Amino acid sequence: MAKRVLYNTCAADPWVKVAKKLKEEQDFEPVYWIGYDNDNSEALVSQIFPEATYHPWLDAWKGIFPEEIEKSFMEGNGCIDIDFLRAAAPYEVQIYKMMDRIESLPGSFSFTERQRHYFRLIKYWTICLDLYKPDLVISAIMPHRIYDYVLYMICKFKKIPFILFQYSFAPGRTFAADDIFSIGDFLDKDYIEQKKVENHIDDLPLDVSMEYRRLHANYSEAKPYYMAPFNEMDVKWSSWHRILPVVAKNKLKHLFDKDYRYHSKYKAMHYKNEKQTLEESCFSLFEKYKIKKTSLAIQKQLKKEYDHLTDSIDLNVPYIVFFPHYQPEATTSPGGDIFVNQQLCVESLLKNTPEDVLVYVKEHPHQYMGHTEGFRGRTAQFYRDLKENKRVRLVPFELNSFELMKNAKAVSTVTGTVGWEAIVQGKPVIIFGAIWYERYSGALRITDQESASRIEEFIENFKYEENDLLAYLFAFAKHSIRAYHYLGFEKLCDVSEDECVNNIVDHLLLKYNGISDLKK
Repeated sequence: MAKRVLYNTCAADPWVKVAKKLKEEQDFEPVYWIGYDNDNSEALVSQIFPEATYHPWLDAWKGIFPEEIEKSFMEGNGCIDIDFLRAAAPYEVQIYKMMDRIESLPGSFSFTERQRHYFRLIKYWTICLDLYKPDLVISAIMPHRIYDYVLYMICKFKKIPFILFQYSFAPGRTFAADDIFSIGDFLDKDYIEQKKVENHIDDLPLDVSMEYRRLHANYSEAKPYYMAPFNEMDVKWSSWHRILPVVAKNKLKHLFDKDYRYHSKYKAMHYKNEKQTLEESCFSLFEKYKIKKTSLAIQKQLKKEYDHLTDSIDLNVPYIVFFPHYQPEATTSPGGDIFVNQQLCVESLLKNTPEDVLVYVKEHPHQYMGHTEGFRGRTAQFYRDLKENKRVRLVPFELNSFELMKNAKAVSTVTGTVGWEAIVQGKPVIIFGAIWYERYSGALRITDQESASRIEEFIENFKYEENDLLAYLFAFAKHSIRAYHYLGFEKLCDVSEDECVNNIVDHLLLKYNGISDLKK
């Protein structure tokens, strides 16, 4: 019997071929596809899967749905299930915080408007699931764009399997999960068994061993792969003589290119115009200019405030270092659950460690970059509130993060790459969210007060054993795959398209069959 599949925000390469292979070999029939507007997804999906309904992702951002769903919505269908609202209530902090990504400027998207958008998405997705009746949702990445996060929650409530792909330490290694808030226990058995034998780094897959060795280099060589491109983009998008020609060119394309103009009102920006509803929001060239100018000014002021509040750092006193995430982004929203408010992470560290242990906080450098949305995810008051506690110190950007980690009693993050870097350096790591290394014995995952109460004991009793870490890497490598699962990753991953497709299909089926077995 055919399985009906909803594909969530999947790029044409490799997902169209993945879907084609799944249909031909497993009778997985695509019935609904949310896709991008810049990779020919719509044409390919319509050609290969003519029965599937295509939903442009920028329409989804703004709560604009295909005609059949819109018609049902206007007829009064898609009523909100009160039991669902109660079940989803603990996650509403994530939903409303996630909507920072839709604000054109701070204050343009009020709480009342956010709640309206949330309720409308519930209705729309309820109608969609009732109409298309998917047996499975496949997502190229963790749902974090509001529209797919609400879809994920409703699927969980309705017990519709939802398989998503997660990042790891390298853009070419990924794994499938069925839960946003935990990677699960799929590698525990092999991790335990592997610790019983002597492990050697040369026996690891090449990409894993290379990453392990890279982090033993100096900091300039050990920076994450995404840092250099972000620095280049910052130079480009912080310069007005570079920004204006790009904006003007796009505006001209909207005016004169018929194909580009399709839904141009919506494709222009997914942000909320304070004078319009979200689904009707559009922006003139002047308004775009004003938004960019204001956002750069806010980011400049935020950095100025942070620099003003930084302290002189003593590396010879007992301290834990916490590295905040750039926000708004999937790593905390929804990856951090309630710890999307990163002040709560610092408060937890303070509450559960001795009074003589300081907490050093070093802001993420991307928070102030010209091409990012950092002005939507942080306020100056965030830094001032942290400084109200006498044990908290804000760290200047000039201080090398590896040096900061080297002398720390422990390193803390929500789900950051910095946690993996600290693990390789032999440090105990405190994490507050779901991340690929969360099952490693040298990482303590904080989910509640009971786990938080173990912080001090965990740090004091920690002893680094390389064989233990290598055992974890062996287990993780065994249960992950080499593939580019997300838009743009194919340029960073030395895996052919055919190999990528085959790896994803095999891994997906293994995960899906495991879920199906549990339901029996």
